[in-house]
Amino acid sequence: MAVLYKCPVCEDVLEMRGKSLVCTKRHTFDMAKEGYVNFALGKNDSGDSAEMCACRRRFLSKGYYSGFSKLICDSVEKYTDPTSLLDAGCGEGYYLRKLRERFPQAELFGVDLAKEAVRLAAKSEKQMSGIKNLYSVCGIFSLPFFDNSFDAVISIFAPVGDAENARVLKSGGYMFVAGPGKTHLSGLKSAVYEKTYENEEKTREYDGFCFVGKESCKYSVTVEDEDILDLFTMTPYYWKTSKSDFEKLTKLTKLETELSFEISVYKALKQ
Repeated sequence: MAVLYKCPVCEDVLEMRGKSLVCTKRHTFDMAKEGYVNFALGKNDSGDSAEMCACRRRFLSKGYYSGFSKLICDSVEKYTDPTSLLDAGCGEGYYLRKLRERFPQAELFGVDLAKEAVRLAAKSEKQMSGIKNLYSVCGIFSLPFFDNSFDAVISIFAPVGDAENARVLKSGGYMFVAGPGKTHLSGLKSAVYEKTYENEEKTREYDGFCFVGKESCKYSVTVEDEDILDLFTMTPYYWKTSKSDFEKLTKLTKLETELSFEISVYKALKQ
């Protein structure tokens, strides 16, 4: 059964008519030329800035996080063979494109409140292979999908809309919550700050889910030249660092750092 968009105004089914999604009450959402739909019209754009989106796109395209993207694909494949999957907080679509390679027959959807990120994701998809992954601008706490739509939902370095994820997941579906491991970006932090701390590793509980397992990986990379600033700009440290500490990075031409990732896996509990 195909995944259907739900009208965010009246909760009726949205159907494609020409280049617009339209419900029976004629609420209309036009498809942008890049191939995405904006359900957040009239709302202030939030999420990552255009600069952060561009930095993330450049950095990820260099393959530094390829080990992490493989862990995501391996983890999804270990627990389920999805016919439908949602990336809640998809950014510019890097991980969803990797999931497309692993699950070519699945319906894959990405949502993010950062319009620029979704635009980049849809544009990249359209340029590469036609529109296969479906992207929309919306918040993760108010998803434009019906109950029991997806086999899996992934949340990567993003807040977790657990209630909405539980709603749109099918009975027995899986939620994958990915984030930094204990030593993630240890080399980057050491290059900037006098005192550094390891990331806290904890397993959260979510209503409507049971924890079923944890997957992890870590490896070291050498980041060079402009990629160093791109990496830093796409992290939360960008907003928390003084000008003097930031200038330390501008003088570097090479940076060795460990990358460490964890994915907590949850199963939806439904009657």
